[in-house]
Order: sequence, then C-alpha cells, then structure tokens
Amino acid sequence: MRYFKKPIIEDDASQDSIKSKTAEIINHVMSGGLDAVKELTARFDRYQGPLRVDKSMIDRCRDKLEPHVRDAVETASENIRMFHENQRALLKDSEWETQPGVFTGIRFVPVESVAVYVPGGRYPLVSTVLMGVIPAQVAKVNRIVIVSPPRGNEGVDQSVLGVIGLLGVGEVWSIGGAQAIAAVALGVGDIEKVDMVVGPGNAYVTEAKRLMFGQIGIDGLAGPSEVLIIADTNAPVKNVATDLLAQAEHDPLSISNLFCTSEDFANNVMRSIEDQLINLPTREIAQSAWHNNGSILVGTLDEAVAYANDSAPEHLELMVDNPKELLAQIHSYGSAFLGSHTSVPFGDFITGTNHILPTGRAARFSGGVWTGTFLKALTHQEFTEKAPAQFITHGVAIAQAEGLAAHANSIKARGR
Repeated sequence: MRYFKKPIIEDDASQDSIKSKTAEIINHVMSGGLDAVKELTARFDRYQGPLRVDKSMIDRCRDKLEPHVRDAVETASENIRMFHENQRALLKDSEWETQPGVFTGIRFVPVESVAVYVPGGRYPLVSTVLMGVIPAQVAKVNRIVIVSPPRGNEGVDQSVLGVIGLLGVGEVWSIGGAQAIAAVALGVGDIEKVDMVVGPGNAYVTEAKRLMFGQIGIDGLAGPSEVLIIADTNAPVKNVATDLLAQAEHDPLSISNLFCTSEDFANNVMRSIEDQLINLPTREIAQSAWHNNGSILVGTLDEAVAYANDSAPEHLELMVDNPKELLAQIHSYGSAFLGSHTSVPFGDFITGTNHILPTGRAARFSGGVWTGTFLKALTHQEFTEKAPAQFITHGVAIAQAEGLAAHANSIKARGR
C-alpha cells in the first residue's frame, strides 16, 4: 500500500478555541435564558426576528414548494419511511420464560421529545429534515422540534420550512449554533427542554452536543463528512472522480479518499477530477477540500479492506467486481454503496437509508441514525411465588462476595 496523493495534514490549533467559546455560549444561555439566546442569534446570525416560526409561515412555505421539488421530497419521504418502518418491525416487545417461573422481557419505548438540528450554512439541507424527523415519527416520538439557523432577515430557509410543513412538524425555532443546542437541552423561556438532540452541525454544534450530553441524549458527534471509494481497474474513472468531488463540495474540510489497485487508474482519476473542476459551480469549495484533504492510495484489495476497517469511513463505495463479497469482509462503515451504479448522493437524498452517519472513525463503535435511535430498550422481570427458591443460594453467595449484606437479606426474604 502506498500513497499516490497524500492529504495536507495541518494541526488544528482552533480546537481549543472552539471548546472554550462553546462553553462560554452555553454558560451565557444558562445564566441569561431566552434573552441570551436572542442576543447570541443577533450577534452571530444578524437576525432579530421572532425565534419561534409561526405555523402560518410553515404552511405558506409548504404551499410554495416547486411542484418538481415537492414530488421529489414526497418520493424520498416514502422511501425513508418505508426503510425505517421495516427497522421498527424488527424491534418487537417480547417476554421469555428463562427458568421455571421466571419471566424476563423487553419493551421498546420512544423517547418523549427530540430536537432535530438542521444546518443552515452554505446549503439549505432539506434532506436532513427528512432524515431526522421521519425515523422519530416512525418511532412515535411524542414531541419533535426543529432548530435551524436563520438565513438572513427571513429566518429559517424557506425550502427547509416547506419540507418541515410537508412532514407536519409544527414547532420550529430559528436558532442555530451552540446556543440552539443549549436552548433545547436546558429549556429557556418558551422553549421546553427535550430529551434528545440529533442532526449534524458545525464544530460549535458538535462541541455543544458533547458538553450537554448527559443532560440530553445525542445521536453522535459529527465531524467533517467523508467518503472512501475502493475501486478496481474495471470501475468507471469518471464515476469515481465525480463521487470524490460530490463529497468534496460539502465543505472545505470534507474528506474524499480513493483506494485503487493501479497507478494508471489513479492517474486517470486525477485527470478526470481536474477536468470536472473546470466547470463545477462549487469549484472553490470542492477544489480546496480535494487539494487539502483528499487522498489516493494504491494497493491490493486485501490492503483496501484492512484500510477500510481501520479508517471506518462515514460513506463507503465499493466500485469493484463482486462488491458484496468485499463488503462481507468490512465491519466498520456508516453506510455502504455497492457497485458503480450506486453513489452516495442517492443515499443522501432519495433511496431511504439515513444520511446522519458516524464520522471520524466513530463507525468502529456506532452506526447512523435509525428508528432505534429514538427507542429505549427497557427490560423487566417477574417471578412466580415458587421461582425465587432456585436462585437464593447463588444470589446470596454473590451478594456476600461483594459485601452487600442488605442485598443478601433481600434475596433471603423471598425464601420464606
């Protein structure tokens, strides 16, 4: 395995600054409440309008969606809902008799309230509304809240509001950044606190989720978006280059990696990227991300598998012969896209799998948002009158080994 193109590694000296500034914002919200949220929104987003988006505004934006956009969103919604309803069907409340007279069970109960953070930076991510809200609806979360940064004097982007309206969510707050996470986690003014926050955001949003975790549940800590493409020499060069650029245009910090089996193939991909960049409307962002963070490695498919399992990419594309055979050897990725006909943007927008996925190697220990994200697995047990007798001797032995006399007495009391 060798690098054909290396990323430019820079020390992120800003991380300490992000941590301290985020802590300051949270402390400001804790002490100043809703007035602090308004002040921070005016300072960072230059917005001084109402924070709560009126339902009539949501309805107007829904009705103003272009017909072709509305049709696309409704198609995506149907696919996302179907995929997540199939997940819900896997999680069945169950009870088993594990020993005579001993019944143990599990229930899957939705969290009571969830805030979905919808980014509002360079692009209005209407698809993130679908990916955050629909699984929560399938899980039957009682209260779903949207927080999204204002974009100009109008507040939340109107296309985002239109999609929110299609999904029937009525509580939307025009707040972004760390102050949005603090507001819904703590509950300030008219904003009632939630039990969980999901959704991607910038470094300040991510740090706020880290700091508030424990008071609220979170889906994960999102970093820059990333893709790893594994390609053999039969992969279409243009498709590989296109998909690397599709990832790169997200953000200057986005990570686009290719692992291929031939230097000639790597050369051809590099040329195709340069050709496509010439007329790409998002060239400035994509070129910066590719130049600074993109990489190409050349090696065997066995080495590619080892690299994938170690790097645990958010998105994994397998443009190889027999992609399912290769996938069976890979155990760490957010979502996989198999074959040259399948690209990440299909999953981002339309096919039904969720695009809120683990980044920064977190796929080694977690998956993306799914219906189960919003469900608590609650266990219970029940003994019949004669059942405790079979456990008393062993239970008392363990209690005494741990020095817990009251535990031993509790167990013995069931033997009378």
